[in-house]
Amino acid sequence: MVLSMYVVIPILLVLAVAVYTDLRRRLIYDWLTLPGIAYFLLYHAFVHPQAWVSYALGVVVLGGISLLMAVMSKGQVGGGDIKLFALVGAALGWQAGLLIVGLTYLFAGIALVPMWIASKLTERVTFGREMPLAPFIAGGTSMLLAMVFLW
Repeated sequence: MVLSMYVVIPILLVLAVAVYTDLRRRLIYDWLTLPGIAYFLLYHAFVHPQAWVSYALGVVVLGGISLLMAVMSKGQVGGGDIKLFALVGAALGWQAGLLIVGLTYLFAGIALVPMWIASKLTERVTFGREMPLAPFIAGGTSMLLAMVFLW
């Protein structure tokens, strides 16, 4: 995986906006994700033409996995989350994207367990079925980027 500031800075900005809008309105907008996917695919087509297929596969693989999860969960994974995963695949490739999917759901599970326990122990805390996924996608992506830069 080849990283440059033309990948790292835009993906961090997109993730920051996605986290904000997902926490605030429970939406990740198409105006954010679709141009981002196009930007990363075009960037890699010009800068890394020999590896472009890996980034295009990132869109298909990560988008497909999250679409499958959305279908299996009966809509608990939203369309914005699907497109945000596809954007991550376009930016970092399918191999790194698979690791990010794993980190995302690991972080979400770690956050979910204490909330579930608190809802069982106290009657005042209600445990809803929906939880914004963008913060965990951002956390998984940031963790991978930090590992790449520190390695």
